[in-house]
Amino acid sequence: MSQAPQAGQQQAQKASTFNKSEKTKDIRLTNIQAAKAVADAIRTSLGPRGMDKMIQDAKGQVLITNDGATILKQMDLVHPTAKMLVEISNAQDVEAGDGTTSVVVFAGALLKSCEVLLEKGIHPTTISEGFQFALEYALTALDELKKPVDLENKQQLIECVQTALSSKVVSSNSAQLAPLAVDAVLRIVDPEKPNNVDLRDIKIVKKLGGTIDDTELVEGIVFSNQKASQAAGGPQQIKNAKVALLQFCLSAPKTDVENSIAIKDYTEMDKILKEERKYIVDLVKKIVASGANVLLIQKSILRDAVNDLSLHFLAKKGIMVVKDIEREDVEFISKTLCLVPVAHIDQLTPEKLGTAGLVETVHLNDESKVLRITEVAAQSKALTILVRGSNQLVLDEADRSIHDALCVVRSLVKSKGLIPGGGAPEIHLSLRLTQMANTLTGAKSMCVRAFADALEVIPYTLAENAGLNPINVVTELRNRHLKSQKFAGIGMKKNNIVDDITTEQVVQPILVTRSALSLATECVRMILKIDDLVISAR
Repeated sequence: MSQAPQAGQQQAQKASTFNKSEKTKDIRLTNIQAAKAVADAIRTSLGPRGMDKMIQDAKGQVLITNDGATILKQMDLVHPTAKMLVEISNAQDVEAGDGTTSVVVFAGALLKSCEVLLEKGIHPTTISEGFQFALEYALTALDELKKPVDLENKQQLIECVQTALSSKVVSSNSAQLAPLAVDAVLRIVDPEKPNNVDLRDIKIVKKLGGTIDDTELVEGIVFSNQKASQAAGGPQQIKNAKVALLQFCLSAPKTDVENSIAIKDYTEMDKILKEERKYIVDLVKKIVASGANVLLIQKSILRDAVNDLSLHFLAKKGIMVVKDIEREDVEFISKTLCLVPVAHIDQLTPEKLGTAGLVETVHLNDESKVLRITEVAAQSKALTILVRGSNQLVLDEADRSIHDALCVVRSLVKSKGLIPGGGAPEIHLSLRLTQMANTLTGAKSMCVRAFADALEVIPYTLAENAGLNPINVVTELRNRHLKSQKFAGIGMKKNNIVDDITTEQVVQPILVTRSALSLATECVRMILKIDDLVISAR
C-alpha cells in the first residue's frame, strides 16, 4: 500500500520538473525572439547602401536617420530583453561612435545560432562558455589585419572617417566633413594624455539655413541663438575683449515671496525709481572698475537678466551685453576663455575675467546672425563646429554624423590601429574560427562554429542591402580569403569584390570591431543565462 503513494509523489515531481523545464525553455526562446525582432528591424540600415528610417514621435516630430543608436533610442520597446540591445548600441556609440547597427545585427545573428544549439540539447552555460572562448580567439585573430596608424598622416585618418560617413544621409558631403572632424580632434589632443580625447572640448552648434557645405570649424565660441544687445546702441564688435560670465541679474532685486507694494502718491514712486536707478548705477560702476567690456549673462528663470536701464548705462560705457546664456554652456565657456563664473557683483575682479582677441556679431550667407568669440588664449584647446543645413531634418542628421566622425577619430587616438572594412574582418575571423572549431571536439566545437557562422551576417547584409546576391558574394569572399587574400572585401563603388579593399580607402578603426564583438557577445551570454522573468510590483 505504501508503494502507491510513493510512486504518485515521484510522478508529481517529474511532472513539476518537466513543467519547470518547459517554462524555462519558453522564457529563453521568448527572450531570444524579442531581441532578434529588434535586430531585424534595423538590419536594412547597415552599410553605405542601407536604407533610412523615418521616425515620428508622439508630438508629430519627424526624424530621418540610419544611425543604429538613434533609431533604437526612438523605439518604444516594452520587452526588457529587447531593451538590452538598445543599451549595447548606446554603449557602442559611447565607446567607438561607429558600428552601432553592426553590434545589434551581430547580436541578432548570435541569438539565431543559439536557438539552433539549444534545440540540439546543448546547455546554455556550455554555449555561453563556448562563445566566450570564440570571442577571445577572434580578438586575437583580428590583430592579423591591423595596420598601425600615424596620427601625423591626416590622409589616413580622413579615409577612415569617410568610410564611417559613407552610410550617412550626409555621405555626399564627406569630402568636406571628414577633414573638419580630423582637424578638430587633433587640435584638442592633450600631449599629457596622448591616448584619449575629451570630445566635450568640441561644441557642435546648429544654425538653420545655408547648406552643409557652409559648415565650418571655429577656434573659439559661436552662439547661434544669443545675440549682442542692440538696445541703446550697444556695441556689436569688441577687440581685445575682457569677458565676464555673470550668474546674477543686472536688474532691480525682487522679494523672495510674491508681495505687493502699495504706492499712495508720486513722491513714493519717484523714491522707488531713484533707488532702482542708484542700485543699477552701482552695479555698472563695479563692472567698469573690473575692466570687463563683454558681459555674458546666464539665463534666469526668476526675473529679467537685464532691464532697459542697465542696458542704457552699459551701452554708454561701451560694454557689450549677451544675455540668456544656457546653464549647460557655462563649463565650456569657462574652459575656452579661461574665466571664472561670477555669482555676485562683489566677487567680480580682474582675475576672474577671460580674454579674447575679438567678439563680434557676424552676418552669414543667408543674412542670419551669429555671435563669435575668436582669438582665444593659446592654452585653450576648446573648439566649436558651426553646422548649417537647409532644413531641421538635414541639420539634425548632420549633427549626429559629425559626432560619429569625431568619435571615429577619437577611436584611432585611443587604439592606433586600422583594419579593412567591407566585410573583410568578419569573413577572416569566421574562417579562422572555423579552422579552430575543427581542432576541438564536442559541444565546444559546435559553439565556436556557430559563432563563426554568425559573423558572416555582416558581409551577407552588406551585399543584400546593396542589391547583390548575398549567397554568391559571401561564398566568393570566403574563397578569396581561403586563397590568402585577407584584405578582400565588398566594394560598394562598383558593387563587386575587391582583392584589397584598402585600395578603395574602405578602412575602419580596430576599436570599432573589437568593441562590437565584445558587447554583442556579452549581451547574448547574459540573455542565455536568463531562465525566468519575474515582474516586480514595486
